[in-house]
Amino acid sequence: MIDRKVNCALVFMAVLVLVTVGSANEIENQSSTTNTVYLEPAREATPVVIQMRQEFVDSFERSTIAPWTTGGDVASGLWAIRDTLDTYGPQSNAWDGYQFPGHPATDVAVYPSPGANPGYLTWIASPTIDITGWPAFYLSFSYWADLEGAATNFDGAIVEISSNNGVTWVQVDSTAAGHLNPTYDSPLANTGQLLTAWAYCYTTNPDWVNVSSEDLMALGYVSAGNQVQVRINFAYDALSGGQGFFIDDFRAADSPPPDLVPPNIVHSPLPDTADTVNNYTITATITDPGSGVNADSVRLYYLIEGSSGVTVSMPSTGTNTYEADIPAQSWHTDIWYRIEAADNAGNWGETALLNFEVTNARTIIYDDGQPNYAPLVVTPGDGCFTRFEFNDVGIDSGLLHQVKFLFEGPGTVDIRVYQAVGAAAPGPFIDSIAGFESPGYQWSTIDLTDLNISTANPYGIFVGYIIGPGDSVGLLRDVAVDYVGQMWNFQGGIWTPEASGDFMMRLKVIPLDEPGIDENNSKALSTFNLSQIVPSPMKHTGIISYQLPSAQNVSLTVYDVSGKLVRTLIDQHVEAGTHSVVWDSRDNTGKQVASGIYFYRLQGQDQSVTKKLIVVH
Repeated sequence: MIDRKVNCALVFMAVLVLVTVGSANEIENQSSTTNTVYLEPAREATPVVIQMRQEFVDSFERSTIAPWTTGGDVASGLWAIRDTLDTYGPQSNAWDGYQFPGHPATDVAVYPSPGANPGYLTWIASPTIDITGWPAFYLSFSYWADLEGAATNFDGAIVEISSNNGVTWVQVDSTAAGHLNPTYDSPLANTGQLLTAWAYCYTTNPDWVNVSSEDLMALGYVSAGNQVQVRINFAYDALSGGQGFFIDDFRAADSPPPDLVPPNIVHSPLPDTADTVNNYTITATITDPGSGVNADSVRLYYLIEGSSGVTVSMPSTGTNTYEADIPAQSWHTDIWYRIEAADNAGNWGETALLNFEVTNARTIIYDDGQPNYAPLVVTPGDGCFTRFEFNDVGIDSGLLHQVKFLFEGPGTVDIRVYQAVGAAAPGPFIDSIAGFESPGYQWSTIDLTDLNISTANPYGIFVGYIIGPGDSVGLLRDVAVDYVGQMWNFQGGIWTPEASGDFMMRLKVIPLDEPGIDENNSKALSTFNLSQIVPSPMKHTGIISYQLPSAQNVSLTVYDVSGKLVRTLIDQHVEAGTHSVVWDSRDNTGKQVASGIYFYRLQGQDQSVTKKLIVVH
């Protein structure tokens, strides 16, 4: 075999070796001086065919990118050889050595911004590979990406192949049908030069991803005798992004590559369900074109709200199909799960951590699911709000349950709820949750049930957020505003309608006919409950409401972050029902407390609830 350390190895000749297998000999020693040899009848010679595998292998262990070529938008810097000693980009090699080609060509924190769409496109193309006599054609390579976000679809790369020495090009696996494993992450957002092509557009940092193909000759991409080139296109839109896109350890051959790729797991995530009786069946199709799936390794991990995680085996139920159950749960229980599997070569793969809820809540969605616009509101004290109308999901009145946001990065925000007054901007403030920490570019869920907000207002209710002090975080939008008058920005103290796109913001609402919900009080008084302080953050005074299911001795106290008692607001016998207490931001000595984070706790006869508040003077 060709040494993988060779920079460019081209073998184009198959060798046919014919070895004549001679007759069997029977030898009899008659004496020490005489040997008599008896020969069997002559047999026809049997040819043994030994075929040398043909392949082009490049591990890029050199200072120049030749014999590859690179082109595209020159201003972007094209591609060049980089290495693991660079501050930015991959900090480890994919397989061999420590060098690899990538974009940008120089060691910079982010690839250069084009400043305007459709942005930049740059490519790297292999030398010509003559596949005369090849019975098949397989590709494999590794790539590393640090793009505009962890899972955005603004910047990305595709694989193309030419069967006529670069005259015309065709994208490999353009419909993400599995010709590449793993195939592309997502369609792009139509903001760059690759338009809406399926692409590798999710950040892989810190790990490299190993990609292999099916037989591209059998799939019709190339034919024996073609002069083949392979090209990687990397494109990005108007904004500067991450550390770039890199490839390594490229192989084109007439035999499948070594099995470096984990199994391919295909699964349709479970939606929310109101079923509290039957188990929830998780089904997946799992394939591995290399060494095959290790059936004993296929397993399901799940975590039920309020309990520890559980891992169970997923037995095979048919060809490439595996199943396991999650036990039935009661209403308003969140469940997280993922599917894991290994192949016979020991490569492990898994799905993302998925989530569904057992609930009768209805989800109000106005976005189209495709984030196409960067956030516009990023200043502390500003925010974005959506007017959600319950009749859009077929109910007249409901209890606010959860709100989901797709923020563009980490940061702190306060969740706020306002009344809707006609079709105008938000009306009177209702309640809030302070100090929510966005984890970054992913859907974030905030539970609103404890705010005890219900309405039958035909104009709906406004839900949104205000950016925390000293922070900068924005909400993503889709391609256009389809719900005019329902998306509002709050900037500099002024309400203005959103003009760019519908917010990536969704609301879950529990219908008021749910068992246990009183239409006059939206939440039964059998609940021991502590509400979020209003307003939040508070400046000088705030109102704390709480609810008791029965008369009992209770205490309501405030603590600082070190756990030191700051103020005792209540310590007495209190009747059942809903009550409110005002805190004037003073401690037990009458001194005003400093700005910062505090905690307040309601301690009852046999249970307690603690919440966080922020004081800002």
